[in-house]
Amino acid sequence: MPSTETGPGAARIRRFTPVQIAAHLLLAVTFLAMLWTGACLYFPGLAEVMGRPLAKAVHLWSSGALVAGLAVMAAFRPRDLGRVVREAEALDRADVTWLKGGPRRVVDHRGAPEQGWLNAGQKLATAVMLGLLVVLYGTGLVMWLGTGVTWLRIGSGAVDVHDLATILFVLLLLGHLYLALLNRATRPALRGIVTGEVDREWARANHGRWVREMEERGR
Repeated sequence: MPSTETGPGAARIRRFTPVQIAAHLLLAVTFLAMLWTGACLYFPGLAEVMGRPLAKAVHLWSSGALVAGLAVMAAFRPRDLGRVVREAEALDRADVTWLKGGPRRVVDHRGAPEQGWLNAGQKLATAVMLGLLVVLYGTGLVMWLGTGVTWLRIGSGAVDVHDLATILFVLLLLGHLYLALLNRATRPALRGIVTGEVDREWARANHGRWVREMEERGR
């Protein structure tokens, strides 16, 4: 039976901490709640499934829950969430070379430079998603306050920007789900966000620099 330890000689290696897993789950649940309630507010037909007052309340409470939950996690384990942000911001020369390979990098690593904890594609997707969340919250705040503040309603265009950011986020989410659930080359990564551990040899092939650094640190 393969070992579940994460030391240098083990079959698996720890990729995500419990706080990182919890933050990912919180984002998934709250975003899906906001997406559904936002659709109920946007499409008249769905308003019959969930009334607008309830949809608006759930939408606002879900957005607040995401911010509050991440704030609590950041207060207790700032390094865990900070690492994700730092990784998304740190594109180096190897990452640029990786990105030049285009979409084929997902299934073909020939000629690709070794990647760290996140590969260049994951860094880029994470950075864009975080940016879109900022846009969604900013425009959402304008829309919410604008219901009672006249100058916020005039020419703000917040609704259009909010809708566009939502569409872009959903497209990235669909790509994320495809890679996590359907694509055979990247599907082993799903275990990491569920249990925190991934197969060491898969990680070595996809995140070789990170595995080497972890093994050197373990020794």
